[in-house]
Amino acid sequence: MKRFCVKCGVEESPTTPIINGLCPRCYIEVRGLVEKIDRIEIGFCRSCGAVSIHGKWISVRSYPELADIVEDYIIDVLRPSQDFLLDDVRADFKPYEDSTAIITLFGKLGNARIEHRIGVKMVWRPTLCPNCKRIVGGGHKAVVQIRYVNEDDEVEKFVDSISNEFGKFIKDIKPVKNGYDISLVDAGIAKKIAEIAQRRWPGVRVVETFGDVKRLSSGEKTARLYISIRILNFKPGDYIVVDGRPYTVESFDGLWLKLKSREGDLKTIHIDYIAKNFSKYRARR
Repeated sequence: MKRFCVKCGVEESPTTPIINGLCPRCYIEVRGLVEKIDRIEIGFCRSCGAVSIHGKWISVRSYPELADIVEDYIIDVLRPSQDFLLDDVRADFKPYEDSTAIITLFGKLGNARIEHRIGVKMVWRPTLCPNCKRIVGGGHKAVVQIRYVNEDDEVEKFVDSISNEFGKFIKDIKPVKNGYDISLVDAGIAKKIAEIAQRRWPGVRVVETFGDVKRLSSGEKTARLYISIRILNFKPGDYIVVDGRPYTVESFDGLWLKLKSREGDLKTIHIDYIAKNFSKYRARR
């Protein structure tokens, strides 16, 4: 039995299905593919550009990254009609500026593939994210304590790269004896720095502790995260104590240490053992 669109009269065909009495074109005109929404509101940090999605702050580094976040959010808030299967969206909008966003819907209506554009008002709500509030307020949630055996270019390049990549989260970088103390407003970034150090050097010892415990007015306790990163970048001539016996470093290839005792005995040991059992160090310089 032939079926026809009740609005325009077009006959059903493999490329023009009839859905609830309507062809795809008339279905879109009469019913719409998604429930109409007046606006989409997104909070953003006026300092760093991070956006707030479902109460969670997400950092943004580029327009494509922002577009991905916004499009995922749009998919969450759109309510497709019961006959339309929404697969994806593409949004064209002005970042951090109130405007009408052009949203392209991709999906399936009956057995017809659909690509349809709608306009939705996008409203941006400026505020400060928690990290930037802490920067303004002068507080920090974590301290990364970088310590090295020997100062060299690799250590300096590492600290410079951390400063460049996570600068907006860094409250202060303070040089100390054999290292640096880096104060951060985000404990998660502190953990990332430790992970980067572990990938960069085989000989790294990382220890996490909490200190500076405070009780908020709500009664909740907060504590500052301290991450100690000890970079075991040994060089020939360094003095080291292993299992209570002193040695001098003969060579180190990043994984294996060749040691020599006072009596002339040679010992080869993996850096993992040193990282776990390292007790005392003194460089002969």
